[in-house]
Amino acid sequence: MAGLENHAGFNITASKLQIVELNYKEGQFLLSNVDEAYFSEALNFEKDKETKLSALLQGAFNELLIKKPIKTTHVSFTLPFDLFYLMQVPYDNTLLHQDLIEEFRWELSVLYPFVQVKDLVIQYIEVEKNDFIPHNTALVYAIQRKHLLFLNNFCAVNNLQLKFIDNIHIASERALTVSNSPLGKGLILSVYFNNNYLSVIYSLEGKPIYQKVLPLNDVGELPAHLLAETSSKESFLINRSSIETAYITGDEISNSIIESLKNVLGIEFIHFNPFAKIKPEPKLFENKNFMERYNSFSPAAGIAFRLA
Repeated sequence: MAGLENHAGFNITASKLQIVELNYKEGQFLLSNVDEAYFSEALNFEKDKETKLSALLQGAFNELLIKKPIKTTHVSFTLPFDLFYLMQVPYDNTLLHQDLIEEFRWELSVLYPFVQVKDLVIQYIEVEKNDFIPHNTALVYAIQRKHLLFLNNFCAVNNLQLKFIDNIHIASERALTVSNSPLGKGLILSVYFNNNYLSVIYSLEGKPIYQKVLPLNDVGELPAHLLAETSSKESFLINRSSIETAYITGDEISNSIIESLKNVLGIEFIHFNPFAKIKPEPKLFENKNFMERYNSFSPAAGIAFRLA
């Protein structure tokens, strides 16, 4: 993981900064830190000035350091759903990479006409046609370059080396890959939600083939959205009987929520533990975040586990 280097993963939400740190000792990685610090006021990347964002992030980062200094200079971040522009579109797999990027940039300009697409950094996952999607498509992720520069500047100020930045649910998927061996078998449903967003990812043989992010007004909308996202549509030929395994993660997911979804959907969701396969340092057995709230740390865990 991370080239056998110590590595810390940070998850930034509107309200808090979470950390998961791995340290390489005696030929193995050990989980050394699972913690979080709340911002003094809500973070808003779109409205707040960079000086305010820096001050809020630095304050939470300092609080984490006071409780437990990190032992690495290599760090990575996950960012909230609302900073990413997501689309899934057909693509021509004969095009060169840069030609594809320009094609995606044009598609984004049509889908998000209010965005300056020249300022976007774009990555994509190629999805070959399969039993569920009848043609080649690409899952395209874009984010404004200014957010990446902001985190790079933050790292420079704190003498840290920025490794990776990722979407909160894609990072969580990496934690799922590390923690659960059935992930590579058949069609897997992964659900991530918090107070503001629901994200649904389907993976086939361990690779994402579909993602949909939906805004939430309240948790009561969850069953209806999931009913729709587990039903067949023209672009995605899915039904609930096709799903081999289903996982759920996010902030404050109770057993009663999982049971309610089971009753509505007929799907048994696994409330997975991203730390299940990582050996912890002994003191973590006294840490409530590690012992009881592990599920909410899946993005920070996933980005900390990232190899490349």
